[in-house]
Amino acid sequence: MSVFRLSSLTSWPKRKRKDFLVPVKAYESKGEGKVLKNLLRDDPHERPLFTESTVYLSVIVPAMNEKDRLPTMLDECFDYLLQRAKKEENFTFEVLVVDDGSTDETADIAADYGRKHPGLLKVLKLERNLGKGGAVRNGVLHCGGKLILFADADGATKFSDIEKLERSLLRISRGLDETFPVVAVGSRAHLEAEAVATRSLFRNILMHGFHLLVYLFSSRTVRDTQCGFKLFTRAAAARVFPVLHVERWAFDVELIYLCELWMIPIVEVCVTWHEVEGSKIVPVISWLQMGRDLILIWFRYRFGIWTDKMGGKRTSKTKTETVDPQEYHVNEIKMEEERVLNTYDDGSDFPQIPTGPFDVTNYCKRIEVQVVNEMDDGMSLDFDLIHVESPIANALRRVLLAEVPTMAFEKIYLYQNTSVIQDEVLCHRIGLLPLKVDPRKFLMPTEKVIGINEHGVDCDEEPEPDPTRNVVFNINVTCTRNRNAPTTATEPHQLYHQSSIYSRAFKWMPCGDQEKQFADDPPRIVHDDILVAKLRPGQQIEASCHAVKGIGRDHAKFSPVATATYRLLPTIRLLGEVRGEAAVRLQESFSEGVIELKEKDGEQFAVVADARRDTCSRNIFRHDDLAPLVDLGRRKDYFIFSVESTGALKSAELVVEACKVMEEKCRLLREQISSVFKHE
Repeated sequence: MSVFRLSSLTSWPKRKRKDFLVPVKAYESKGEGKVLKNLLRDDPHERPLFTESTVYLSVIVPAMNEKDRLPTMLDECFDYLLQRAKKEENFTFEVLVVDDGSTDETADIAADYGRKHPGLLKVLKLERNLGKGGAVRNGVLHCGGKLILFADADGATKFSDIEKLERSLLRISRGLDETFPVVAVGSRAHLEAEAVATRSLFRNILMHGFHLLVYLFSSRTVRDTQCGFKLFTRAAAARVFPVLHVERWAFDVELIYLCELWMIPIVEVCVTWHEVEGSKIVPVISWLQMGRDLILIWFRYRFGIWTDKMGGKRTSKTKTETVDPQEYHVNEIKMEEERVLNTYDDGSDFPQIPTGPFDVTNYCKRIEVQVVNEMDDGMSLDFDLIHVESPIANALRRVLLAEVPTMAFEKIYLYQNTSVIQDEVLCHRIGLLPLKVDPRKFLMPTEKVIGINEHGVDCDEEPEPDPTRNVVFNINVTCTRNRNAPTTATEPHQLYHQSSIYSRAFKWMPCGDQEKQFADDPPRIVHDDILVAKLRPGQQIEASCHAVKGIGRDHAKFSPVATATYRLLPTIRLLGEVRGEAAVRLQESFSEGVIELKEKDGEQFAVVADARRDTCSRNIFRHDDLAPLVDLGRRKDYFIFSVESTGALKSAELVVEACKVMEEKCRLLREQISSVFKHE
């Protein structure tokens, strides 16, 4: 209750997206400066979220009454940047000093410094003091870098350590991709022997107390949230900075909190740091303010007072086809003519995550499985898996293909084969016959392969089958002439007996108590009309076939499914009314049943009837007049599954068994992780 009262009594300025799109000019002590580049696009529905970069690196320097310390910091900064620009042809940069309502000559000193380096240093002068967070945000949202660094004006961090942050960032993103959101944060914590930090005793006490609060209420992955040396890709900056609420000292904590919430990768890197006299932190008062802000960050996000989007609280409204077509759907892939958007550039490839700490129980409650169609014989199943990430959906598919056990012929003891088919080929054909046997009633085979002697693969004699591990089928077929065949007969099946050997010729040979165990559903070949071989009079096939339990990862014959596929649920929105001849062309551009034509005022117009039937048709882009009126997408957390069984088990049973396999894998992983932590 006390936290709620504190929250209601504490106000933060409300910023809207349009506030960051107002043109801002660089400050010049003499004359009028140029308009600074906006990071965000004018249209909030356009993707990616950010404008194209103009330089490789932007350095944002927030400064408030820093006329004494700023020149020293800029000297070190430009020494490094200019030397690197000489060495690397593609290295371009800009420095943006943000004067946070200074009452001294900070802005003029920075502007004068910029005249020494034309076009490389700009000054953004804020009319009133917003706080360090507000200054950094204004600078970040008006820069043009692929990479964006904000560095404190006191020069406490060795500027050349940017290379450490850059290497770590590039390693995470596997090469620079400004559309991939990654954050590298400098750290003064003793993570490595090379880290250097020489703080005063009082400042150590202050910082350690704050870090304890951070650990309890916010981030447990970043040990030093307050170091003023952080590097962002352009995508990460565009995702995080527009939605920040805190503009004072604790803004770093909210920034990292949001990155963790959206699963934006964060790497913490040791930097060389030394304390510089003239800190703007007011002892005790600033500490109490930061502690208060930190607790309120946790509280307001945790209870939905704050949202992780611009424009108010998160609602529980589900996204349907009746939603405003201009609304941006964060949980959808956007498909354009030559590119696919909203995969990584909007923070994460994962679907939208509810505000607050991750709760596996709540996550599981949201998962839905909807059966769409199941054949009467159970051989095929169509179902929808909703509110999961693609790794989970793909894991289910792969387990269905490769890790759900079935029974298949492993050993063929061939006593006679006088057909034209070679022994090895015949055995391979028999081995691929699908068996209708419940594998859950058998054990996996022992590691030792019974029936192979020490000299190779030849068997001295057929081993005794194990009723808990084997199913045995025999075949003994000889082709003979049909002496009663009509004189006009020409077809082999008329002239001979057993001229074509089908799978129905295999007979189950129960062992142990199998006859009683499988009395209601005896083992058999799934289909009795599979052609195995063709014989002519006098030719014979005799064999004993031993089946064992196995998984598709070991051999394809054990795979329980003929197909196991999924696709994302299509979304199709008409952004305008399409009538007449254009409506007909629109209907013809999609699969049958996707677009329906209705009549209004004696004229046909198009409506989306069933987007699910769309099979990724892109024909709409052939029509220049229609393409702008259609918004194509795919739901990132909605998977349409199609499973077809080979016959050992029904498709629905296979899906359940696959889930059990995944559950067992999770259990083993938890045990291994627990074991590691226990030993540490």
